[in-house]
Amino acid sequence: MRLINRPLAALLSIALITVGVLIIVEVAADRIVNHPALIHWHRVYDWAERTSWTQGSVRVGSIVIVILGVILLLAQLRRGKPQRLPIDSDVTDAAYTRRGVAATIRGAVNDVDGINHSTVTVKRRKITVRATTAGRQPYTAQSLHEAAAQAARHRLDTLALSPAPTLAVRVTTRRR
Repeated sequence: MRLINRPLAALLSIALITVGVLIIVEVAADRIVNHPALIHWHRVYDWAERTSWTQGSVRVGSIVIVILGVILLLAQLRRGKPQRLPIDSDVTDAAYTRRGVAATIRGAVNDVDGINHSTVTVKRRKITVRATTAGRQPYTAQSLHEAAAQAARHRLDTLALSPAPTLAVRVTTRRR
């Protein structure tokens, strides 16, 4: 979410700064030389004086602004991916990074004989392990599933995460 929020916040701040500078320039130009400097805002001002609040264009504009505001608010309130997973400890406030947890579990699963490659995805409440066997027969994946799941579970238990995420292990055979 940070990837979206930061550019969005930068664009919004640039737009607000630009509008603020334009207003300052226009007010100064109107006071000094009695005509607009960059934007002919007198037409917009005359239109605003003639237009009532109940007119369709004002309502549509207001609805669009409200919808954009709600979208921005929801984007900020949405929880992002956890950067750190806390450790179950009463003594200290410590945590592992998601990347560190993934590497640790990946190493444990790759240590199982017959596992060729594994991919680990760490989310807030779930860790997903996808392992590939060295063999091509379906029974190879079935026979290694329990060993890979047990290795991943054992390593996850040694990490002592709080709360402990659920673990999903999927073992498949390699493709030709």
